[in-house]
Amino acid sequence: TPLSPATITPTIENGFSIYLLAQNIPPEQLAILSHLQLENRPVLSINDIVTYAKATHEIELTASGYERIHSLSVPVNGKAFAVCVDGQPIYAGAFWVGYSSLIFDGIVIDTIRAAKEHPVIQIQLGYPGPAFFHGDDPRSDPRILQALEQAGKLK
Repeated sequence: TPLSPATITPTIENGFSIYLLAQNIPPEQLAILSHLQLENRPVLSINDIVTYAKATHEIELTASGYERIHSLSVPVNGKAFAVCVDGQPIYAGAFWVGYSSLIFDGIVIDTIRAAKEHPVIQIQLGYPGPAFFHGDDPRSDPRILQALEQAGKLK
């Protein structure tokens, strides 16, 4: 019998990583980070990042990292993820598709936009734009920036 996500110990990636969630939690219910169960492996790890632009939160990816993002199946109501440092969730967000008519007040990575700007993705505030974002911007958390700096990826 296949192992359920609860019986698999996640691979702890050192440094910055982005994980999908083991359960399909609707993005609007992501507020409680301590209860997020991560998938076994990150969808992106520090090894998939060529550079991370501190000012714009644009991430240039390796070919294999970009391919994983490009091949994600993302519904119009988003696919939740968690940005982690050393396996610990720092903030949650959702992969989104640029043709969705739904708004989202959280952190977004638009996979349609990523396809146009290959191999760059951007971690954005809100969908369809920053005016729809509510709360504090978690993208420049010192733990994230330090992990990226230590890996030589921050620019």
